[in-house]
Amino acid sequence: MSADVAFERTLAGDVADRFWELYLEAFEPLRTRAAARHVLRRNEFDEEMADPRVTKILAHDDRGQAVGLTTLATDLAAVPWVSPEFFAVRYPEHAARGAVWYIGFTLAHPSRRSTRTFMDMIDALVAHLAEHRVVCAYDVSRFNDDALRFADNLRRRLERTQDVTVETVDRQTYYATTFH
Repeated sequence: MSADVAFERTLAGDVADRFWELYLEAFEPLRTRAAARHVLRRNEFDEEMADPRVTKILAHDDRGQAVGLTTLATDLAAVPWVSPEFFAVRYPEHAARGAVWYIGFTLAHPSRRSTRTFMDMIDALVAHLAEHRVVCAYDVSRFNDDALRFADNLRRRLERTQDVTVETVDRQTYYATTFH
């Protein structure tokens, strides 16, 4: 099952509502699988959908149903948990031309995860990133890395299709101390 993929600057109204429902279906399990809060609140989701600094990559099935969504911040200031200064020092030439971007999240409807939907979105995203010759940063939860091998699979696909370097630039580990 393929998906029609489109790039949009902003979403609102019924379209944002449909993608909010999809977002919750896809991300709900992360509430208990990741220490960091990966599930946005509705007002945060709406703000991101309305922000033109965050490109939305939308996937629809052949009936026009929302089946996938990726967010891509083309301005690091749009991502509250990212340090633009970190990336500016590490990638000064890219930063100088506004070419350090950040993937906020990417998801496919749970029933479409083993179909072409996810890869159709990734292929469209990668073509866009390559065209603009950017540094693209992203984070992956431990669950998605360990259980789904997300980062390794993405790296392998990128290396097969593009001239890229993929590297771990930082790591955050959460600890818990239980006092008895």
